[in-house]
Amino acid sequence: MFSAEEILSNTQQVIAGLEALRGENRSLLDNLQEALESRAVPESGSVEQEKSGIIRQSLERIELGLSEAEVMMALSAHLGSLEAEKQKLRAQVRRFCQENQWLREELAGAQQRLQDREQELVTLEEQNRHLQFMSSIRKYDLDEPQLVSRQQTPPNTNVCVCVCVCVCVCVSRRLMTSQD
Repeated sequence: MFSAEEILSNTQQVIAGLEALRGENRSLLDNLQEALESRAVPESGSVEQEKSGIIRQSLERIELGLSEAEVMMALSAHLGSLEAEKQKLRAQVRRFCQENQWLREELAGAQQRLQDREQELVTLEEQNRHLQFMSSIRKYDLDEPQLVSRQQTPPNTNVCVCVCVCVCVCVSRRLMTSQD
């Protein structure tokens, strides 16, 4: 089987041959036309007229062959450009696949970092709550000694002291009134 380059090369050779053949047939037809015009009485069915008809048919076939060859060349050029475009698109697809893979890796890394940071945030929030709790306990502990010192003296002590002072005052007044 022929390769595309061989087919194009052969087609170009055929085109060159057909153009040369077309030129020869045109010159033959022109010579026959001059010969027919130079005769005083045109004969119907003469050999020159038959040759002229055959050459015209041949020229039509040559023109058809040239048109088909040009179509083949244009088609080949179009197919070549399509193939080049296809290769370009394949290269783009490969590049997009590589970029897509890279983006997936970047996304996975970013998601992992986000998850790590969220975990750190949860840990820090928990530590913050724990520290706030410990701070409130310390504050309570600092306030508690004052309460404890107040609570260490029996609650009735103040009342007792007052009662004692009152009793003493009363006794001393009686003593003073009895001496008078």
